[in-house]
Amino acid sequence: MSSLSAAISDLSAIDIILDELNEDLGDLPQQVASAEDGFRERTLNIEATENTLKELEHFKSNSHIRLQEIKDKEDILAAQQFNVRNNREFDAITHEIEALRSERTKIFDEQRTVGVKEENLRSMIAEQQSELDEAKELLNDKEHQLSAITLGHNDEILSQRRQRISIISSMPIQAIADYERIRTFHKDSAVKIRKNSCSGCFNAVPPQKIVEMRNKPDQMFLCEHCGRILISE
Repeated sequence: MSSLSAAISDLSAIDIILDELNEDLGDLPQQVASAEDGFRERTLNIEATENTLKELEHFKSNSHIRLQEIKDKEDILAAQQFNVRNNREFDAITHEIEALRSERTKIFDEQRTVGVKEENLRSMIAEQQSELDEAKELLNDKEHQLSAITLGHNDEILSQRRQRISIISSMPIQAIADYERIRTFHKDSAVKIRKNSCSGCFNAVPPQKIVEMRNKPDQMFLCEHCGRILISE
């Protein structure tokens, strides 16, 4: 069984390799996510415009029916006005007739502008479809770029991750936790001693610590200056 020092050294080397492989991706994953958001937003935009157009077409097909219903109800109410028994009933019927006439005027006004609205909406849909096509093309391009890079790295990344799992499985839980904590501050969390100095920050390591490290390979030693894990030469 390898010592803790050797395990940490191997683990650090693997993590550096994985970092380099992931760095090859650059900000492509973020670009893909941004392209996905853009495509989704334009899809929702065109769906909203199409729904508005459907509502307009529904109005066109039903407005004539509603106008006829209003006319029929007005005729009935007008006839009822001759049979009212008091002013209160007369005023109530008059108010209802006025409300129907107001609705009829509103429908007439909307009918006069419906053609222009419909034309504008169809023009808007054409523009939104063009934007959607561009967003889809951009998304496909970014996904292709990402796939091309990851395809070349997948086997190596998988191999390195398997080795990492194997190493971690042999390490104490506390040592793993300490290593991961230090790695949040230093990507090269474990460094070798070179010429009696920490090769991470280049500060001198006390001779007695170097001797102690050689005698205790299953203990973790940290640089007093930068906090990195020290590995004996």
